[in-house]
Amino acid sequence: MRLPPLHALVCFERAGRHMSIKTAAEELHLTPAAVSQQVSKLEGVLGVPLFARGPRRIALTDAGRLYLHAIHPALRQIEQATERVRQDQGPNVITVTCTSGFAMQWLLPRLPRYVERDPGVDVRISTTNRKMDLLVDGIDFAVRHGLGRYPGLEVEKLVDDRLTPVCSPSLLLVPRGLSSPLDLRDFTLLHDEHRMDWDMWLKAVGANDVDANVGPIFVDSNGVIEAALAGSGIALVRLALVEEEIAAGRLVAPFHTSVATPIAYYLVYDGTAMLQRRNRRFRDWLVAEAEADRREYVTD
Repeated sequence: MRLPPLHALVCFERAGRHMSIKTAAEELHLTPAAVSQQVSKLEGVLGVPLFARGPRRIALTDAGRLYLHAIHPALRQIEQATERVRQDQGPNVITVTCTSGFAMQWLLPRLPRYVERDPGVDVRISTTNRKMDLLVDGIDFAVRHGLGRYPGLEVEKLVDDRLTPVCSPSLLLVPRGLSSPLDLRDFTLLHDEHRMDWDMWLKAVGANDVDANVGPIFVDSNGVIEAALAGSGIALVRLALVEEEIAAGRLVAPFHTSVATPIAYYLVYDGTAMLQRRNRRFRDWLVAEAEADRREYVTD
């Protein structure tokens, strides 16, 4: 494998990103002449011009634009991996991305236990479910809701307890009550983006006469749980996400029937994240919290 000189790649990437040899030189603590020399060296290796040079400005050629687009993520990955190899140099920060529902209902209630265990670490949470390149975007850990298929990344199952209907205790006081799953015909079913969950649960318990296709849809489990707390209907959720509400009596599980689903919450990370001690400690804590939940629900 014949790779171009890394220093030349860095000089080209900075010059192309800023569209300025001078700015690239200032950022790299080099002279403009040195940056120009490295870019010319790279063009010689590639055999194509990367910049169209004018008297006062430069512009990327078509080949330069495509090449810059291709190498930028790779250089960013090298930069991030190098920072991790340096162990605990730099800010004592862990970055986590997850959905707002998982953050509010599972992670944040448990986070004080981690802060008490590792008080010098700042955990920064970004609530999003969009696809990200963890290394390029500088993310240490992601928690994703899906089937666990994330090629090239480390994947560990966190939350996969069974789906269970929950509601406000006030709904149990109405005359018609909730003594059987068939009684759900008289109640509003609350849905998150996985609308087919209710259909799966109703078929599993033999309540085929209940229409699973009606009821409001919320963008995530957070909205569904808030609606259930307000007495707006019956939510189908994982008990791990509502354990505090159930313990406090704000929500109840009217039935003892739960259903397994292939979709779970997974911890996802690039392998280089484990090069940093703080990341290893956070991963171990997170997995231990999830394992404690699993033991609790198996026992119950």
